[in-house]
Parts: sequence; structure tokens; C-alpha cells
Amino acid sequence: MHGFDSRKDIKKMIQKYVDGTATIEEVTFVEAYYAFQENKQESELSENELEALSKETFDKIAGELRSAQEPAKPTFNLLKYITAAAILVVFVTTGYLFLENRSSKHKLPAISSNKQLEIKPGTSQATLTLADGSVMILDDKQTVKIKELPGLVISKTSKGELIYKASGNSGNALNLASNTIATPPGGQYQVFLPDGTHVWLNAESKLTFPESFAGKTRKVVLEGEGYFEVAKNKALPFHVLTGNQDVEVTGTHFNVNGYIDNNAINTTLLEGSITVHYKKQSKKIVPGQQAVLSASGPLIDINTADTEAAVAWKNGFFEFNNTSLRQIMHQLARWYDLQIDYSSLPEKRYNGVVPRSADLSRVLQMLEVTGDIRFKIEEQRRLSVVTK
Repeated sequence: MHGFDSRKDIKKMIQKYVDGTATIEEVTFVEAYYAFQENKQESELSENELEALSKETFDKIAGELRSAQEPAKPTFNLLKYITAAAILVVFVTTGYLFLENRSSKHKLPAISSNKQLEIKPGTSQATLTLADGSVMILDDKQTVKIKELPGLVISKTSKGELIYKASGNSGNALNLASNTIATPPGGQYQVFLPDGTHVWLNAESKLTFPESFAGKTRKVVLEGEGYFEVAKNKALPFHVLTGNQDVEVTGTHFNVNGYIDNNAINTTLLEGSITVHYKKQSKKIVPGQQAVLSASGPLIDINTADTEAAVAWKNGFFEFNNTSLRQIMHQLARWYDLQIDYSSLPEKRYNGVVPRSADLSRVLQMLEVTGDIRFKIEEQRRLSVVTK
């Protein structure tokens, strides 16, 4: 089957939908896409029937979009996105046929606006605490030099980046004391460490590091979530300490998710190799694998990773793969700075891709359209779920 480069083209269409630049066909696809509701036990279709329907479905929409936009790209398996779903959508030129358990009794609701939920997404913002205790506010408004120390210049750019760079004025006088960059709820930031390592910090995260790496290792401490592109230096291994876990690398790309509400530390490798240490355990993983250190279990588990999903936040998306509503709410709480009433959450799971640039109202509407739930924003940005 000829189709799309799955995630890139899906994400591109969704972003255009949010921006208001999507074609009629793309609007149809995106709104139908968010009608998928995972509920395998209620589906009367077998796995083979689902896959056949997926191919037929996407062939139709792909043909129309290719003729108006780009040449055909590698195949796209729609089944990866809908898995075994009770709700399926068959695309046709003028619209779609909505099916649930081979029945058309339900209609796909339109996505509507709601002024009550106009909460903007997060931005590039953080605070930098220097060794002397002084605190600098970081944002993406302009490029400025923050501070100049002996042999070191610290600056921030308008791209939301913090840069540590040796000045060469006093190469042996670099301060080995620690600095800390912290992102608030609704914030993210990037930092180039003194050795050239590039780090992306997700919302509600903190990275502590020295103003200069010296000795036999390079060590940083992470709280929350960060994506690392480590500068290669075999002579000075790089260590990321998260809780009781130690990730050791010499130069590679990986993501560490250590949020407390996850009840686990997930370390996902995209390039190179890393060794994960926990107490007396040491396990090496290769690209495409994920090390999971559970809060309730003493062992490091190695699993096949969905690398695209693991770094979706860094690339500007929420990506849900059989993700529980509770886990989704944790992500939204951090990015939109919300208080969540978790007592009202039903046991639902979702597949989908949503731009992090979307207003909260758009994200909630996309979740509402897939099930019998409605969201309510109360005072002090408190979000609760009302079951219909």
C-alpha cells in the first residue's frame, strides 16, 4: 500500500488543523482520526479484518491528499494508530462512514470552541540558579549575555536556549560549583552544557550541573524529564543521575523520564549505547530499547521502545499509545499548569497525536470526541471530568 510516512504526515496534518490551514480532506481526516476509541472486547472485527479495513481506508484518503500535496512516501500502517478499535472510520470523497460494532447509530460530533477553556500552551521559560545563589529568569524574548565568569560566558538566546561557553580568558580558573536550571509547569527549555552536550528539559523538570566538567567523569542530576544529546568524549564518561538510577554514556542520544507520578524511571535510547546502573545491577541497552526502573520493583527491565512516542514532547507533540486518561492528565497538568481532580477520571485509554502548541480547549475537545466524557474548568485552573 502506498501511503504516508506515518507520524510525520499525521503530525503535519494535525498541526495544519490547529493552525486553521488544513484542506477539507485534512479536516475530515483529523476529526475522524480523533473518533477512534480503544475497546477491543466490544469489537466484532478480527485483527485481519481491522488491518484490511485500515488499508482500504487509508488508500482512499492518501490518494486524494497525495494528488494535492506531496509525492507518495513510505507506507503507513493505520492499524498502529487505531489498534483493535470499536470505532472505525471509512473515508470517502465527500465524508466518512462512522461505524461502531457494525452499526451506524452513533454520529461523530463536531469539534466546537469553548471560551471557558481558553488556556494557552506552555512556552520556553525557566530559572537559572547560579553557584552564588543568584537567580536568573530565562525566556525566549531576546539573546543576552547573562553572566561572565573567569573562563566562562553564560548566555541565553531567543530560541529558548541557555549556553555555557568557555571564554578562553582564564582556562584553568573555571568554577566547579553547581548551577541549576529548572522549568516550571507550563515551561520547557534547552541548555548547552560546558562540554557541548545539548539537553532539552520538559515541564516541571530540573537539571543540576557544574560550571565546568573536570576530573574523570561528567555528572549531572536530573529531576523530571530530559532529552540528551551527549558530546562524545570517551575519556570522560557522562552520567545522568535520576533518583537511584545512574545512566552512563560516552556520547549518544537518549531520553530519561523520571517524573514521580510515573512510578518508574524510563530511559529510552535513540542512538549509540548506554549502561543503566541501579544498586548492584548494570544493564546495557541498544537503540530502540527502553530501560524501566519501577518504583515498586528492584530490577531493571529492558523493553522494546516506541522511540517516537518517547521524544514526542521534545518535537512538539503529545503522543498517546494506549495511554490511560490519568497519564494523559499528568502530561496536560505539567504543560498547561493545571490542577487535576483525579478522583473523577474514568478508566479510558487513548491513541493519538496532538500538537503541544494547541490551546487546552482544542486538546480537551479532541479527547471528548472519542468518548462519553466532558471536561470542566473550575477556579484556579482546576480541571475535572464529568461523565455523560
